[in-house]
Amino acid sequence: MTRRGVVAGVAGVVGAAAGAGYLVHRAALARWRVTEDEMAASARALPDDLEHRMVEVGDGGRIHVVERGTGPPIVLVHGVTLGVATWAPQLRGLADRHRVLAVGQRGHGSSVAGRDGYSLERLAEDLLEVLEACGVRDAVLVGHSMGGMVSQLLVLDHSVEVRRHVAGLVLVATAAGPLLPGPGGPTLAGALAGAAGRGLRHAERRGRGMLPFEDLAVWAARVSFGIRPEPLDLELTRSMLTAMAPASMAGLIEPLLRFDVHARVGGITLPTRVVVGSRDLLTPPRTARALARGIPGAELTVLEGCGHMVMLERPSELDELLDRFSVEVSAAGGPGAGRQPDGTILP
Repeated sequence: MTRRGVVAGVAGVVGAAAGAGYLVHRAALARWRVTEDEMAASARALPDDLEHRMVEVGDGGRIHVVERGTGPPIVLVHGVTLGVATWAPQLRGLADRHRVLAVGQRGHGSSVAGRDGYSLERLAEDLLEVLEACGVRDAVLVGHSMGGMVSQLLVLDHSVEVRRHVAGLVLVATAAGPLLPGPGGPTLAGALAGAAGRGLRHAERRGRGMLPFEDLAVWAARVSFGIRPEPLDLELTRSMLTAMAPASMAGLIEPLLRFDVHARVGGITLPTRVVVGSRDLLTPPRTARALARGIPGAELTVLEGCGHMVMLERPSELDELLDRFSVEVSAAGGPGAGRQPDGTILP
């Protein structure tokens, strides 16, 4: 075969592969498509009887909180690019026996940042101010992904104050960091954050979203899920991702990439559960195992086949875990029932 023939053959193979890939792409998008009416009528829509409030925080920011139900409180904190709607299954499934509060983190949904910007330490202060403003006592605090990072900072940096509000901690699909390990991690984090931040701020100035193509948002949502995600869950995740302002994401990239408390988590003295999906590609099981090993007395639950979006993929199992854990921490003594560093139970 001549060189020209070889080139033509390779080009044909590449073209055929590209065509097949495009057909698979279009078929997947069609299979995952959900209408607004279908979403509104589904269990993934927020309940109509939520109580909404805006909490003014110390730097001038405003934090959106939704609440439903009565009983022992459960406080839910979402991850980056998500929002209070992430917790629609829990707001429906737990509110008959719990006071369920979902906190919208600054830069997401209706929550807006104040003058301090987007450090995770500031987000932890937001959460403390929300707990105080809402009069939360003896809660189970549940943090997903970035919300789990913020929750770790809350209990580490505000250990005395948090005991008035939180009796137990559940860390879902999260990590103690660093997200970019190794000696070059901090340098690489700074470089990546700088480049991504410039691109996102440019998109904001041009009136564009975080992602240049709508189809890309669907695939970005798909990466968050494990085996056979439900189209409703994909659409809910996509809609929250595309609603986030690029400038807000630009402010969060570097804090996320630089987050690292792995050497400090031994100081978490609250009763703790760690939950992860076996198919989580974003915060894989090895990070959850390291987190659980580092926290005294923490218990690990791995959900087979589940991805990063545990609250949507396995709502019944997560609800059952939270319900049972709430009973356990209440039986252990409610406020101040966490362990001291030596393992003893506080009175």
